[in-house]
Amino acid sequence: MQMTYTETLTVTHCWCGIAVAIPDSLLSWAKERSTNGVYCPIGHTFVFNDSYEEKLKREQRRHQATRDLLATEERSHSATRGQLTKQKKRVAAALCPCCNRSFVNVSRHLASKHPDYVKEALGV
Repeated sequence: MQMTYTETLTVTHCWCGIAVAIPDSLLSWAKERSTNGVYCPIGHTFVFNDSYEEKLKREQRRHQATRDLLATEERSHSATRGQLTKQKKRVAAALCPCCNRSFVNVSRHLASKHPDYVKEALGV
């Protein structure tokens, strides 16, 4: 008996070590998803690493998660910077952070000893 075969066979190895020649189309199909199974003559399921598409999707998800985290951190940093600026302006105006009272001696001290701080806090 003679058989004519027109597809290409690829030799691959099962995890048990047996070499098997299978059609390229079957090998591609098996590598597409981990749920597609190919078996060696002994009955073991071939184990293929993730396909390129799965690896790419996983990396894209990881990068997106990193970008989302970075955006959240930038917003948090911006809000913190705004609160710090607000507090600097209050100190430069010699206002108590608790009772909003102004103290002349703190105001005079800041104006004479730390004029750069006052200018920076007020944006002058």
